[in-house]
Amino acid sequence: RLDPPAAPSELWTFGIVWLLLTVCFELVFGRVALGSSWQELLGAYDPGSGRIWWLVLLTVLLAPPLLGRDRAREAGLSPIERRIEFLSEEHAAEAMAWLADLFRDHDVRYAAAGGLAARSWGATRPLVDLDFFVYAEDLDRVESDLAPYVIRPLTALKDDHWDLSFMRLDYGGVPLELSVAEGARYRESATGEWHDTCPDFSACPEREILGVRLRVMNRDDLVAYKRRVDRAVDRADIAAIERAHREAS
Repeated sequence: RLDPPAAPSELWTFGIVWLLLTVCFELVFGRVALGSSWQELLGAYDPGSGRIWWLVLLTVLLAPPLLGRDRAREAGLSPIERRIEFLSEEHAAEAMAWLADLFRDHDVRYAAAGGLAARSWGATRPLVDLDFFVYAEDLDRVESDLAPYVIRPLTALKDDHWDLSFMRLDYGGVPLELSVAEGARYRESATGEWHDTCPDFSACPEREILGVRLRVMNRDDLVAYKRRVDRAVDRADIAAIERAHREAS
């Protein structure tokens, strides 16, 4: 997995804010006056003086919120989600190919969901993990093949958005989440109502994502649940999917 790089504009913002706060600190608390020479400024931050630790603390506090903002905004992430690591597309493709081959060999009924399915319909935000819905009885057939990669066994989850059972795998550093299709539900943000999210596998087409052909959730079903869940990432995905659909029409 790769950390999102800081954009040039973010580096400029970080540098300017860092410099302004340092100057304000010196004017209020420091002993360096306006018009001081560079030698005096550097001398004030001699490691032995302890003042250098102000710069270290300032850098540590400013870097996380200021760097990575543009990439996070582009990805449709809220501020609290900015520290998420994005996947290398090369590694993601390898993990998808492995899982698709495994499912195909064992006739597993599945559908890519979440951000992965959204990518197949035109979304552009970076991938964070790879989500799939699978029938429980089919999941049992590949249990032994999945076992070496399981980092979280089948677990029931109910939070503000989801009510389902899922297992988490790690394939070469790529996180994959396999959710049991039967009984899976999502919560509508506006009303609090719970809706079934088990996809109609017969209506799930096969599409190419990063050079790998996968079965994915039907576009209309995907947009419908994302519109109801209504997180920042869902709104970003819907806008990109609808834009891609208009351009293709």
